[in-house]
Amino acid sequence: MDTTPMILTGPPGCGKSHWIQQYADSVKKQLFVCPCRKDRTLRDGRQKLHVWARRTEPAILWLEGADDLTPEAQAFLRRILETHASDVLFILECRDAGRLQEPIRSRCVIKKIYQPSWYNLEEFLVKTYHGLCIIEIKNYLKKNEYSYRRAIQCAFLQLQYPDIWKQTIEHRSLENIEIDTLSANNLVNYINTGFNPETLTLSLLSNESILKDYGNCIELSGSLWAFLGSALYKLSSTTPNQEE
Repeated sequence: MDTTPMILTGPPGCGKSHWIQQYADSVKKQLFVCPCRKDRTLRDGRQKLHVWARRTEPAILWLEGADDLTPEAQAFLRRILETHASDVLFILECRDAGRLQEPIRSRCVIKKIYQPSWYNLEEFLVKTYHGLCIIEIKNYLKKNEYSYRRAIQCAFLQLQYPDIWKQTIEHRSLENIEIDTLSANNLVNYINTGFNPETLTLSLLSNESILKDYGNCIELSGSLWAFLGSALYKLSSTTPNQEE
């Protein structure tokens, strides 16, 4: 087993956790997990990492959400990566490898996992579940929602709670109908009805000026409902001549 530290990166729900678990099984190594998203400073995990990193038996140390670590915790991790036992493999699972310090990235190999296609999801669902209506899940999910996590949620509802699944499908149908007639005046109703603000927002992003505003909103961690209301008012108050 190559024990060069690895950075495993990809969007939420793309299968990073599944890949790590399958890899540990394939090489028959013990897997230890450090939940960095819950312990960003490694206040509770430092002693464990010290012990695990010096194991004399081959092992894999999975740092879940390593990109959420604070700068101080990353500096501590860098020192661990420089001194860990030769039979121990570190896997730093993250969504954005750019948030890891350069000295850490330079000591690791990077493996990217991409958002699954519908073909990937369908293959997974067929192998994992029996009695599913796959076409219902395909019709429900939008392309930007393709992830193993969402597929599993849909399969669980369909098989275990069919009544709730039926309501979920009907709610998505209402959402799709509303997208064609979005109005800032109905914003409160959209919120009360439980529509997904991101789904409604994505329907507007063919407009270049709205797209730029959306990027600023996400960068500043703004409310999508506030952005949606602002965008709809902007569209309703802008005449064709003003857009030109």
